[in-house]
Amino acid sequence: MSKKFGIEENGYQKIDFPLTHQELANMIGATREAVSLTLQELSNEGILVTSRRMVMIHIEKAMKELA
Repeated sequence: MSKKFGIEENGYQKIDFPLTHQELANMIGATREAVSLTLQELSNEGILVTSRRMVMIHIEKAMKELA
């Protein structure tokens, strides 16, 4: 989604696309609860900033997490 809808802004990849936790769960084959928990953990680690209409991914922190 970040490649298709993302815009780089202040060190973040911003995805300005309204999506519920249930819709995201359906897309990746997970439960809504698992998605909510994972998003909260990533938010607590400073990797994600979320709101009702968008998700911002801290590029540097996400790359470190993937390495």
